[in-house]
Amino acid sequence: MRRSEPPAPARRRFLLPGVLAVATIGFLVAYFSPLLGVRTVRVEGNDGLSSDAVIQAADVAEGTPMLRVDPERIREHLRGLPKVADATAVLDWPSTVIIQVTERTPAAYFRATDGIRLLDVAGVPFETVAEPPAGVPELRASKAAADDPTTRAALSVLVALPVPVRGEVTAVVARSPSDVRLELTGGRTVDWGSLEDTQRKALILPPLLTRPGKVYDVTTPALPTVA
Repeated sequence: MRRSEPPAPARRRFLLPGVLAVATIGFLVAYFSPLLGVRTVRVEGNDGLSSDAVIQAADVAEGTPMLRVDPERIREHLRGLPKVADATAVLDWPSTVIIQVTERTPAAYFRATDGIRLLDVAGVPFETVAEPPAGVPELRASKAAADDPTTRAALSVLVALPVPVRGEVTAVVARSPSDVRLELTGGRTVDWGSLEDTQRKALILPPLLTRPGKVYDVTTPALPTVA
């Protein structure tokens, strides 16, 4: 005689607690156990920073359960490094953390009392060196800081320049946000003025520089002059 089986809903009631228990145990093992822990931390995008320095700043210990690794926390730790503009962390299961670093690059340098400070395009000083790097223009201003309007104006002009012209700039002289001047190779200068009509100034400057002269004035881009 066949034994009667409990109805399907009853079977599900018996099975569900067991499934939940197994899932809970599995989660707890993954969350707390080093069995699914970090074995490798791989750093990408770094140039001036060593991988060891990045890994140390990220503060991800070997064996840390992967579920407990917080990519946002790693990002915040790395952004505390002066040379790091941004960073991301990705979990590559089962045991690898990949850190992608975006380093700051020098847009200009500033001579300070403690040495030569390298500035990125946002005006953030991120390194002090003994000698200015080749091909990087000098910022001549009363100070250099990311929250300084004069610094921001000077670097905005640099960024707006076509790459070939930017390569000829040896210094950016900024007395105020409305008084920016460029010094170029060959003893030439460009009177830029303010940030008003910056894109138009950047557009007319290359053909203007093909004309012989020493002083190129684009403060009024509708009436540029060469002297």
